[in-house]
Amino acid sequence: MKRRVGIILLVVIASALAIWARAVALNADPDFRLCWNTGLLTDEGFYTHNARNAVLLGHERTNEFNNMVLSPLIHALQAAVFHLFGVGYPQARAISVVSSLLTLLAMFAALRRAFGERVAWVGTLVLAWEHAYLMYNRMALLETPATLFLALAFYAWVRRTEGLSWSLLAGIMTITACSIKSLCAFFIPAPLLASWWSGRLHRRDTRFEMFTAAGGMVIAGLLYAGVWLLPHWREYRHMSDFYLTYQILPRTAWEAWRDVRQALLNHQFGLMGYLFAHMPITIFMALVTTLLAVFRAEERRRGNGAVEFLLVWMWVGIALLAFIRFAPSRYYVPLYPAITALAALGIARLPEVTRLVWRAGGFWAHILRTAVLTYVLYFALLFALRTPFSWSLVYLTLTLTLPTAVVLQWVLHRLFAGTGLNLHWAPAAVLVGLALHNAWYFASWYANRQYALEEFAHRLERILPQGAVVAGNCAPGFCLDAPVSTMLVIPRLANYPDPVGRYGVTHVVVLDTPRAEWWWRRDYPDLLRRRYRVLRGWVGPYAISVYEVPVWYGEAHRWRLNANRLPRHGGNAHATQKGRGGS
Repeated sequence: MKRRVGIILLVVIASALAIWARAVALNADPDFRLCWNTGLLTDEGFYTHNARNAVLLGHERTNEFNNMVLSPLIHALQAAVFHLFGVGYPQARAISVVSSLLTLLAMFAALRRAFGERVAWVGTLVLAWEHAYLMYNRMALLETPATLFLALAFYAWVRRTEGLSWSLLAGIMTITACSIKSLCAFFIPAPLLASWWSGRLHRRDTRFEMFTAAGGMVIAGLLYAGVWLLPHWREYRHMSDFYLTYQILPRTAWEAWRDVRQALLNHQFGLMGYLFAHMPITIFMALVTTLLAVFRAEERRRGNGAVEFLLVWMWVGIALLAFIRFAPSRYYVPLYPAITALAALGIARLPEVTRLVWRAGGFWAHILRTAVLTYVLYFALLFALRTPFSWSLVYLTLTLTLPTAVVLQWVLHRLFAGTGLNLHWAPAAVLVGLALHNAWYFASWYANRQYALEEFAHRLERILPQGAVVAGNCAPGFCLDAPVSTMLVIPRLANYPDPVGRYGVTHVVVLDTPRAEWWWRRDYPDLLRRRYRVLRGWVGPYAISVYEVPVWYGEAHRWRLNANRLPRHGGNAHATQKGRGGS
């Protein structure tokens, strides 16, 4: 009885702390250790751009970039929150906080129905405290709200045997997630493949389940297209084409192979390197559970197909992220519920899982154990060496870890096969290790938290005149609650070329590094000089500079810029007109 009371008390404390960790100091800077990409500094401004325009300026559209075209549901929710509670980072981030808490509830309900309360509590608490997930739950990005609808789709699918309406709902929730973040398209096969896979395993006809789930996707897709996409089709197609062709899809087979190699083997920028660096215990347990589920049919019978669903969710997502050219760590957020759920299955049954994995004999058992251990030891050695990434280092590390893994898996096999080793303490030990790792990470951020973004924004607001137009990829974020017009500039996507001349820009905000936002330095070399700089500061690891555009500069530079872009043979009137437009 005392043990049960103690466990309940620990669960309550862990749950309360998880809520507090998401809500405390919402106006603090993001944790820039999460990603190498500048999106942690810029993207919150991108995604709140139209909603803050609607509240502060009275109209949503002020320039060519309108993220509400891609994520109308989040835009509507942001606009409602801003109208009710004012414009600011805490208000915008609160949407992700609430979404993450609802995701935890949905995953708990789904895992409890599929696997029982023990797995449900373990999976939910691990997801709640994985810092790579928690810290992104505190940001006004699209991934966390989209993940909520993936969790709801999983919950609806788990209840599919209670009626076809649940399969229909799973399909609708899937497309709803895609309407928030199109990257979630990787999830579309999950309800269908899981139904087919579990039907074959349990010898049950699942065709109606699959057709109903697909029907829900079609209904939601047609509704989304008819109500929103078709009226905004030209703008939507332009933006989606940019993301697909310029950022996402590899251009050649060699580029695709290079992207996959980086995702699987690069310890500094790769997907799997990131997972092993930030959640080593969780990803290892998810790999072990995957190994057990794929090669033991009786393991997949647990949860009436939920194991298959989680496997498809995790591995199809990893496959997509490994294939695409641009995959910063915020893109991994929709995978975390599946990874932690698979890890929870292994943790909750760790003594049994350990014996099943390491006692198994036979050639293939040895090969598979060696493969998993080689992969784990590979990343452990790379992190221990702390050296810059190179492919020669990869081959050397694999050469060292492969024979080590062969010997280690044989030793573990002999240990667990020849003795009755009692591992009843193992689940608790793993959970303690997870708690210490994630608590240390969050505590280190909290103790050293900064408010540089907010302070820089206040300094910038004090120098901006009424009616200012501020351009730059950082501008929407730094001017989030300032009643001025802002715009981001991205070649091939929006507000390019010649944003200064076309929009009457009064101030330019740039990341003050040689490579960042190169188009400013190329097109406006005379503007980005010290005599025009009115503000400079640091936000996290990034230096930010603000330049004031002289009154005479915009028109004069517009004439020079477009004069230089005239065709070499300007006798053709049509060609001259194209040159004047900046084509």
